[in-house]
Parts: sequence; structure tokens; C-alpha cells
Amino acid sequence: MKRELGLIAVIVTVVGYVIGASIFVLPGQLAGSVGPAVILSYGLAAVIAVFACIASAQIGSLFPNTGAGYVAISRLVSPMGGFVTIWLMLAVYIMAIALIAKGFADYFVILFPSVGKEVATYGVVLFFGLLNMGGARNLVRLQTLLVAVFMIALVLVSVGGVVAVDAANITPFMPTGLSPVLSAVVPAFFSYGGFMVVMELAGEIKKPERTIPLGLAISFIVVLITYIALSLALVGSISWQELATLNAPVSHLAEKLFGPWGGIFVAFAAVGAAATSVNALVLVASRDIIALADDGVFPARLSNAATKHGRPVTSVFLVLVFSIIALMLGQTVMEYAVWVSAITLVYQVIIGVALLYVLKRAPDAYRNAGFKLSSTGLIICGLGMIAISVLFLYFVFADSNARTVAALGYLALGIIYYLFRNKQ
Repeated sequence: MKRELGLIAVIVTVVGYVIGASIFVLPGQLAGSVGPAVILSYGLAAVIAVFACIASAQIGSLFPNTGAGYVAISRLVSPMGGFVTIWLMLAVYIMAIALIAKGFADYFVILFPSVGKEVATYGVVLFFGLLNMGGARNLVRLQTLLVAVFMIALVLVSVGGVVAVDAANITPFMPTGLSPVLSAVVPAFFSYGGFMVVMELAGEIKKPERTIPLGLAISFIVVLITYIALSLALVGSISWQELATLNAPVSHLAEKLFGPWGGIFVAFAAVGAAATSVNALVLVASRDIIALADDGVFPARLSNAATKHGRPVTSVFLVLVFSIIALMLGQTVMEYAVWVSAITLVYQVIIGVALLYVLKRAPDAYRNAGFKLSSTGLIICGLGMIAISVLFLYFVFADSNARTVAALGYLALGIIYYLFRNKQ
């Protein structure tokens, strides 16, 4: 891979990836359950994201290769740890596809009321599954345009909403108490979950030792301001009780601020954001399957060499099938968000463990890295990442035995498969 991505490209890529379709759906739904304190939930979720950014900067500088996260965990923890990472992320992608497809439908029916939500939900997944089966290249210019459109929409709605804040809507600030606010941090973290994508691009970034940490710092500030401002705009302009009843809260706010055309513009932006997110997730998930097949972990018929005319038909078909199954589970947007965030937190625990072994297992890489934490910094970041991830994982599983069993079952299935495959 050529190193072609500079600072601006990294910022645009990370911001476009992190601020996706979820921001049009989750803040309103979370506000409907915790009230104005959704602002605090997003602020606390940002603390978890800080550790993710620091870890990504360090890993990306230590292993400036494509797929740096997988490389780092395989080398610093174990090869099985590397596989478990991809196994977990495949579940993240599948659940995220389901969540975003449901969000897509909420806004799509605003533009096309005659189309049922179920049709729109399954339709967007099938469309991009078939598109990727055909080997279609990402429409990069269109995707860049849509990212620009939804950022313009978010800025307009956030600024307009903040200016129109009614103090009566944000008092009391914590109407449901502290516990729901802390529990809401986990689904809120879904909206921050994309920062680690920079590790997968490390091999294509110019001067990664400088560009990665600086790009992450700037991207984090942009994302944090956007989320806090939009959350404040929503709860300050619409009562949290009303937000609990809305499927397309940002479009509703835009219509309230700017009239019917404002609502339509935001609906179009949300549909575009969701569509490009589904496409990207199908693409990334199918390529992870191919990568594991190339490494001999998955069957050879899924490998790059076995793709038909350069088209990843089989791997995309698997992603499509599992995405449809995830949708058929019939979970709410909030539940899908909890699952994605929980699995991402487990991934962050593994990354935290990897940081603790940097000096012992990769001393040369550490010595040559352009950006590096001190030995104390590595320990603080690693342990901090483990501790805060485990803390919020507790909130995920403490109130749901079924969720705990399902998560452990999926993890055990991956480990058993890896051990069985290695014996062959």
C-alpha cells in the first residue's frame, strides 16, 4: 500500500467514519430515557473514546501497517488473540448493519411515506449486499459529498437548536436519576466507536508518527463538539418526554427550526449517511473474512485467490445472511447499540492488554516509533483502558443474564473454532 493519506485526509476519513448514521437516531432515543442528562452520557462516553484514541495513536505508530490492530494483538498478546479480535469485530459489523438499517428506515419513510419500514430496513441491506457481490467500487466522490451534506445538516441543526434552547426543557437535568445516565453511556459509546479505524489505515498514512496522533486529536475535538451540541439542541428544543416518542428526532427538530424543507433536507442527509455506512460495513466485514481465509483460519474457498473474477461473492453473501439474521432478531435500535458497544469494549480490553506487553515483546518497534508513550504512560493507558471498559461492561451485563450467556457463547464459539482449525 502506498502512503497517500495526509493529515486532512485522515481527519476527513475518521470524522466521516465516526459521525455516521447513529447520530441521527441515538441521541434522541437516549434523551427519551434519561432526559437532558444525555449530554452527560455522551460526555462520559467520550472519556472511553480518549483511551481509544491514545491507544490507536500508539499502536498505529508501533506497527504502521495496514490492519495494525490485528498485527499488534497477534504479536503482543497471541495469534489466537488476533483471531478473537477479528471474530469480535465481525459481530460488531453485523450488529451495526442491523442498527443503521433500522435508522435508515426511520428517515427513509419521511422521504417516501408509501414504503414500509420493514421493506426499507431489509431493502438497504440487500441492495448493498448485492452491490458488493458485483465487485462495485465505493463511489468515493458520492460518499465524500454525502459526508459533507450530513455534516452541514448537523451543524445547522445543532447551532439552530442551541440558540433556541428553552431552559424549561433542561430542568430537571437528571429526571430519571444517575443509574440510567451511566447505563446510557454504553449505547452512547456506539457513536464514538470508529476512532480505531485509523489503525487499519496505518500502512497508507504519510508520516504516521505525526499524522496519526494529530489527526486523532483534531478528529476527537470535532466529534465531541458535534455530539454535545446536537444533544443540547435536541433536549433544549424538544421535551425529553416527546423525544421518547420520535423515530427521526433530528429531522423533527430541523422541521421545527427551519420548516418542512429543513426536515426533508435532514432526512436526505440521514438516509445518505446510513446508506454509505451500510455499504462500508458490508465491505469491511467481507474483507475481514477474506483476510482470515488468506491466513488459513477460515476455509480457503473464502480467500482472495478463490474470489470469482475478483468479486468477493461468497464472503459478502455470508455477511448478508448474518445481517438478515441479526435483523430478524427484532431488537430495538438501543439494544443493537448496546451489543455493538459491549463487543467494542471487549476489543478495547484486549488492546489494553497489548499495550502492557509493548516493552517486553516489541522493544525494537517501540524504540523506532515516532510517537510513543513513556513506560509509565503505557501502563497507565493500558490499565486505564482495561478498567474503564470493564466498568461499563458491568453495566451491560449486570441486568441481563441472557445477554451475558449470549456474549460468552459467541466468544467461546470463536475460541473453539480456532483451536479446532489449528489441530487440522
